[in-house]
Amino acid sequence: MKMKIILLLSILVIFSCSDPSSEDIPDVSHISESHQLVRFEQSLFGLDTNNLDTELKALIDKHPAFSELFFTNIFPIDLEDPQALKTILAAESMIKLKDTTEFVFKNFSRIDNEFSKAFKYLKYYFNSPKGKQLEAPNLYTFISEFGYQRFLFQDETGKDAIGIGLDLFLGGDYPYKAIDPTNPAFSEYLTRSFNKEHLVKKCMELYIEDLMGPAPGNRMLDQMIHNGKKLYVLDKILPTTHDSILLGYTAGQVEWVDQNQLEMWAFFLKEELFYEANSLKISKYINPSPNSPKMPESAPGMTANFLGWKIVEAYMKKNPSLDMIKLIKEKNAQKILDESKFKPRK
Repeated sequence: MKMKIILLLSILVIFSCSDPSSEDIPDVSHISESHQLVRFEQSLFGLDTNNLDTELKALIDKHPAFSELFFTNIFPIDLEDPQALKTILAAESMIKLKDTTEFVFKNFSRIDNEFSKAFKYLKYYFNSPKGKQLEAPNLYTFISEFGYQRFLFQDETGKDAIGIGLDLFLGGDYPYKAIDPTNPAFSEYLTRSFNKEHLVKKCMELYIEDLMGPAPGNRMLDQMIHNGKKLYVLDKILPTTHDSILLGYTAGQVEWVDQNQLEMWAFFLKEELFYEANSLKISKYINPSPNSPKMPESAPGMTANFLGWKIVEAYMKKNPSLDMIKLIKEKNAQKILDESKFKPRK
């Protein structure tokens, strides 16, 4: 079975307000989409342990692709030994985690509706009459004991699918740091986004990253424009989502980058970072980080991505006939910068 897997722990943060004009949001009510939601954790914990052999086989037969991933990578166990699974399901820590997850996500319909809207916008912007038609990916929720937050794979229907680790979306008040105080993945600036409000965005971000492919170069300019494209697309398919969720910032950080565009631009020019390819020098300006080195304390990480987003917005305004597919296919960051005529706001 051919699998396409991208395993990622996510890393973004919380919220502020984005108030797009309704005139800028296209009507997608006429667009249909069909995705399947599989609550795998509910099916797994619902198995009758007195008849585990038969019920486990039925579950695997119903969802063979995800089951193979789950029991090979997420919870590696010998399926020939039902007692191993029975022990996991009966463990006090697992029961507590299952109950907590079930409480937080007892009503998943609102989140599923958000996905449905995002998939409709995705089809609106990306389905060319002459090109391949995008289909909405299926969704599989699960519990991993904090190992996996989201990943892409191909299920038995041949469709793209997104695995969603609900135990890494339990909310900012959940004691993630206590799980492993030495693990940077549980740093406060990351775990504050481990909540329901960020779930759809993070999953769609993963899907868009796969659709776009890797950045075309190692220079900061290449990567900030690439990440700016991702933010631009996310803003279009999640048009009512707060800017802070799209950016991974707090409300105050959104305000700071918006008000300090010129200062950030001048800093990158002074430090000669736009064409810098040394990952150690540019990482915190394009990758999740609590700060941007040498900038004021109020500056968050990923400041170059914010400017990349603004550059792409300016570029698209200069090229109103350009569709989303052509934007993604344009790999020349310098061309996008030059044609955007971008001027950071004072």
